[in-house]
Amino acid sequence: MKKFDALKMVTDEQKFSELVFDMVSECKTTERLTELLREEMPEKELQTLKSIAQSGYPLSFDRKQ
Repeated sequence: MKKFDALKMVTDEQKFSELVFDMVSECKTTERLTELLREEMPEKELQTLKSIAQSGYPLSFDRKQ
């Protein structure tokens, strides 16, 4: 799974906005942001996301989005 796909799983508009803003602020250029979003999500990070989602964080693993 790419980091872009993981970002799309955030279902809360405020949280999504905060994440995108932080990423843009960190990357500084569209090229770097694109590179970041194209990176594959390591399995360890994916497992962490799944754990966070199970604890109530607004993530959806429904692939229909």
